[in-house]
Amino acid sequence: MSAGSTLPGRIRPASTRDLDRVAALWSAITAHHAHLDPLFTMRKDAGGELRELLSVLMRDRDSEIFVYDLEGDLPGMCIVRIDRAPPILEEVERAEITDLGVRESLRRRGIGRALVDEALAWITASGVERVEVQVAHGNREGQAFWRSVGFGDFMDVLHKRL
Repeated sequence: MSAGSTLPGRIRPASTRDLDRVAALWSAITAHHAHLDPLFTMRKDAGGELRELLSVLMRDRDSEIFVYDLEGDLPGMCIVRIDRAPPILEEVERAEITDLGVRESLRRRGIGRALVDEALAWITASGVERVEVQVAHGNREGQAFWRSVGFGDFMDVLHKRL
């Protein structure tokens, strides 16, 4: 059982054999966000590209995809990556948890928190000292979750349609 979860699963890095299931979960996460803002609507023909993006992430030493493995089922995933900036600032590395999702039927059971804990441990082991997440302004559930695990306001992202 993973620390913090009430389910008998474990967290592990995703493997190529998980690609289809991780892609399906990522699609579900995106569909959830599309209800918050149409900007998040995934193209109907994006499945192949989604799979390729996941493959690229799996090969990138500065990225990791963690899955929550519940007896062969994968109800949760977390994608984390390290970004490096030009050396004009004192801090040139930061991590970003780009995606986190748990199947709706298993939310509020500790899976998301366990995935974040694993991602934070990976980031710490990488020597990076700061991590960011982007949460849609209208995603109240997501905002509350990230604040509950210690994240706070940093930067507002503004946008304008032309």
